[in-house]
Amino acid sequence: MNKHNNINRCLLSIVLGGLLFTGSLSAQPPRDGNRPPALPDSARIAQMVDEMATALSLTEEQKSAVSELHFAHFADAKALMEKSQGDRESHRQAMDALRKTFDEQVKALLTDEQKAKYETFMKNRSPRPGHQRQGQQGQGRH
Repeated sequence: MNKHNNINRCLLSIVLGGLLFTGSLSAQPPRDGNRPPALPDSARIAQMVDEMATALSLTEEQKSAVSELHFAHFADAKALMEKSQGDRESHRQAMDALRKTFDEQVKALLTDEQKAKYETFMKNRSPRPGHQRQGQQGQGRH
């Protein structure tokens, strides 16, 4: 009888372990290394601008200008994604250039104090899966 209980416990452990393992797999977002992450919609862009405005203490004029830059940036990113469907390396380089231009445009609107806050804000943003910041290979990107 004791041997029978041990077998039942062993089988139960295996089944529970399998269920836990498959449950954790389904909780992970699907990863498709060939597809870049989706671009934010207008509601998410507005939320990003609000977060930045609060973190950097932007004036209403600055917030409006930053909002316009964000919407234009993501429209350009969308066009770039649609245009460069084949060559991943040239697409990555073009996206990096687009990001750099966007950064420069945002910084041009900021005071020196806000620029320092902007650098900190950008470093502390949640990384997006599949992207890497320069100098942080393997750690994710904004």
